Amino acid sequence: MHSAFKVLLVEPANLLRRTVSLTLRDLGTADVTEAATYPTAHQMCDHRPFDGAVIALEWPQPSDSLRGLTLIQQIRSGECACPASMPIAVLVDSCNAELLQILRSCGVSRILIKPFRVRDVIDTIDSMKGQARPALAR
Repeated sequence: MHSAFKVLLVEPANLLRRTVSLTLRDLGTADVTEAATYPTAHQMCDHRPFDGAVIALEWPQPSDSLRGLTLIQQIRSGECACPASMPIAVLVDSCNAELLQILRSCGVSRILIKPFRVRDVIDTIDSMKGQARPALAR
């Protein structure tokens, strides 16, 4: 029996975060760890590996503290316990050409624009499993 796919869900909005998390757990889609803040998510990434992440982004990014884009860049640079190449999806209110270019350069595998259907997140996690499995097999 294989271990559950471990996903970090970073979303400040409590209701949205809980709805997505509970749905993924109830369906057995993933073992979800929730983070309501970016500093908490960063601490989690420092101490345990995840197979994938779904991270809410604020755009334009505030410069006053650790935010979603900073967290993605830290994962990609290998500064965390997570594999630098793990699949990452983002949740955004909107996406312009500038943000799209930045997300592509960070290797983001999926962009979900709010409001989205929970089914979209389930499909995203299923896609992540396919991306991560070859890396997990090595």
